[in-house]
Amino acid sequence: MKSATPNRPSVLGIFLALGLVFSPALSGPAAAQESDDDDNSELEEVVVTGSRIARDRFDAPTPTISIDAQAIETQGMTNAIELVNQLPQVLRGYANANTHGGFSRAGLNQPNLRNLGVNRTLTLVDGRRRVGTPDDNNFLAFDYNNIPTALIDRVEVQTGGTSAVYGADAVAGVINIIRKKDFSGLDIFATGSGTEDGHYTTSSFGATIGANTDTSNVVFHASYTETGKLTRADIGQDSQFLLVSNPDDTGPNDGIPALIPVDNLRRFTAWGPTMTANLPLGANGAVIPVIFDNALGDFRPFDAGPRGVIDGQWSTGADGGLQPDYAIVPVDRLNLFGMGRIEVAPNIDFVAEAMYARSEAESFITATLEFLNTTMSIDNPFMPDATRNALIAAGQDGFTFFRSNDEFGLRGAPTDRSHYSVAAGFEGSFGDTWEWSFVAEYGETATQFTLQNSRIDPRWFESIDVISDPVTGEPVCRSEEARADGCVPVNLFGEGTITQAGVDYSRVDHTSHTDSSQTLVQAIVGGELFELPADPVQVVAGFEYRDESLQARPSYVFTSGIGFFGTRRFPVDAEAEVNEFFAEFLVPVLKDVPLVTELNVEAAYRYSDYKVAGSTDSWKLGLQYRPVEDLNFRMTRARAVRAPSMGEIADGGAEGAFLLDDPCDPVFLSSGTAARAGNCAALGLDPVTFDPVTRTRDTLVFTTGNPLLQPETADTWTAGFVFTPRFAQGLAVSVDFYNIELEEIIQRSGPQATLNNCVDLPSLDNQFCSLVRRGADGNISRVLDSFVNISRLETSGVDVDVSYTTELADLVSSWPGALTVRFLANFLDDYTTFNVNAVTGESTPTEFHGDFNNPEFRFDAGVTYSLDRLSVTWSPRFVGETVINKTTANPAENAGDWFDVPSVWYHNLSTTYEFDNNIRVIGGITNLLDEGPRYHPNTRPGRSPLDTLFGRQFFLTLQANFGQ
Repeated sequence: MKSATPNRPSVLGIFLALGLVFSPALSGPAAAQESDDDDNSELEEVVVTGSRIARDRFDAPTPTISIDAQAIETQGMTNAIELVNQLPQVLRGYANANTHGGFSRAGLNQPNLRNLGVNRTLTLVDGRRRVGTPDDNNFLAFDYNNIPTALIDRVEVQTGGTSAVYGADAVAGVINIIRKKDFSGLDIFATGSGTEDGHYTTSSFGATIGANTDTSNVVFHASYTETGKLTRADIGQDSQFLLVSNPDDTGPNDGIPALIPVDNLRRFTAWGPTMTANLPLGANGAVIPVIFDNALGDFRPFDAGPRGVIDGQWSTGADGGLQPDYAIVPVDRLNLFGMGRIEVAPNIDFVAEAMYARSEAESFITATLEFLNTTMSIDNPFMPDATRNALIAAGQDGFTFFRSNDEFGLRGAPTDRSHYSVAAGFEGSFGDTWEWSFVAEYGETATQFTLQNSRIDPRWFESIDVISDPVTGEPVCRSEEARADGCVPVNLFGEGTITQAGVDYSRVDHTSHTDSSQTLVQAIVGGELFELPADPVQVVAGFEYRDESLQARPSYVFTSGIGFFGTRRFPVDAEAEVNEFFAEFLVPVLKDVPLVTELNVEAAYRYSDYKVAGSTDSWKLGLQYRPVEDLNFRMTRARAVRAPSMGEIADGGAEGAFLLDDPCDPVFLSSGTAARAGNCAALGLDPVTFDPVTRTRDTLVFTTGNPLLQPETADTWTAGFVFTPRFAQGLAVSVDFYNIELEEIIQRSGPQATLNNCVDLPSLDNQFCSLVRRGADGNISRVLDSFVNISRLETSGVDVDVSYTTELADLVSSWPGALTVRFLANFLDDYTTFNVNAVTGESTPTEFHGDFNNPEFRFDAGVTYSLDRLSVTWSPRFVGETVINKTTANPAENAGDWFDVPSVWYHNLSTTYEFDNNIRVIGGITNLLDEGPRYHPNTRPGRSPLDTLFGRQFFLTLQANFGQ
């Protein structure tokens, strides 16, 4: 795929201009380090960056998960998002398996922590924000395609509100990707994988080279990765498996489920290459479902199977359409990276980095189609005579129909993204304990999205509105103006009947562009403030400036609204600027006194001043109490915030028409609150004679951003303990309870709710009335469906983290080798949304914990046995049993036994062997037992983000290390 070259410095120019390869070590004095402890019988102490004050992950007051690069390598992963999405605290946000079918999201990889949304999950790289990549809604989040897995040292996940430490968007928590540092030598690798059936493959290869001196370090990296495609036909999902109405159901409380599962469903409603409709072609003019048969040259009864057309759209018979699009979109990506460090003065280093990533993804969805949105006139000369006569007899002058216009080809959505960033700064130390850093960074992403095989709707409808030429009798376009413009008449009666000339008349490929950028300046200083009897007081303080911009330039087809379905999108030109000041303190209160081995208090505060959203405050208080050496209790209380994104504030929006009711219509005047009648009168609308146009025509609805949005706020509690018994060296167990209450959630209110709320509130001076436009005659001319702060959410649960490392000889003297075990689990206790009534203030709860996207129990584990140069790893992942809908009052009456969604247990197995010549071979099998997707309507067709879409997969990785 080709794309326009952005007007920015070339990648090679960036690297040459900097003259060295750049360092990510700019996250402040608490940059993560690895312990030099090589004793496998002891826990590896890893300093984590869940706080800017460095400490081991089991000493941090806020629960922090740390997973090293070995977990990626031993499962053959080519993207860090694959590792993150397996964690029981994460639900898949955007990934290759669920980004087909969008306008520009194909191939995005962005996580969703605690299922609170991609936009509430902050990803850092070495403790620092990076420029985001927009999705279809112009939300910006870091794209994991920009980070090569070969450079990842570990991934840390800190759950709970961390806004005070890292700023907005960290409501659900922070995922921090830590890259390898001080690399020396040459490391080359190649990895490939493929499913047992050969339908899905991945490959990646690359090299890292670096050198150290006493005063400097330089590293270069380059890699290329191809992730293959997987179509729905490849995995037998081009048909549907759904819960549909039960024909035996006689009503409520009859003991018969209202829904039953039916597999291998085909579409009556489009997705088929020939016309289907409900026409009066049955006995005595009865309306029946029919399909156009090429061989007959006419309609015949639709073969929908024994039940006929199910629920108005499904077939189990021979007729009907299949879903042709991708299940997993293919992504090719190139990664270039460089970092370097050089000592410029005693205790002062100059550090710099440059990063470039280019990814190309594509997605294919159904061809353009007619979905009861097109009327075929009886004037059309292509219409069979029998059909025309039946319509006339029924008093109809035309009919609506379904048809997939396969002659156009599948609608393609190739998306080309380029990302680059450059950073430079200084870091150093002074005194005995103080460290500081200063960095400036600039980054850009450019997204180019092309919609292929679409159409210009005005030209299309001209070409299918066909009559017989009054002179020649030949089929021609009805519009004389269209005929003058070269309109080609199109025949929709049959399969493959649209000529190439007919396709070319309205077919179009059109390209849209979105650019985002971030300028960041960050200064951090930290050290020991003063001495207390227990230990010194530690502090980290800093300043951060960010200037983000977003420019979206939809194609002329989108901006003019002339494309398929008349979708209209508008440009965006937005900027967000923020100045932030933050500080974090660790105060040792007591140490080594009776009943107290250690007692520490931690506090953090951040003040953020946004140019558009105003100022916000976030804070965190933490307590760590260790009564004995083996047991550590910890607790945090935090206030997190999420400032409105540029997409929510300045979204250019889209335009469409919807059938809405005017609440000031005399018919509905008494349907609202007591304030409705008075407010409508204040608008000058007569309560008796007002005759609104909404009774007869659609209302123009314009989705847009809202510059008046307020920040979301979240109150977070975590409380738990860490047990590291001295009698079992190498064992650590942590159990942490969490509770998150998110308020003032930003979401669209919906056009009808906007209209109602405007006049149902006590006065017209409210946020909803500003979204309604009325003309001089009082009629609604336009409704802005904008974002508002209107709902809230609560979620709580328990996280468990168990680590165990031991030499087996310590257990049984004759047993060789070492054993490492890691177990991560989440018990979800609550996930409830509250729909807040803007008029009454009352909130209606809806429970989701335990439904198929929010299982009450999940775990991810790894067991590694090592002997000399050989190691074997078993990595199981478990998703517990759920239900299809938590709010259903009577499951037996709903879907019976199928109301429950079964559990699933995935297993991965890998082996690593290191040869004498610094060559390492890793081979393995993912989804060893060929499980999933689970056989259930809610999971088998890939609807659940917790199920794998493909079966058993084999992978092999070769690594060679020289000069280290």
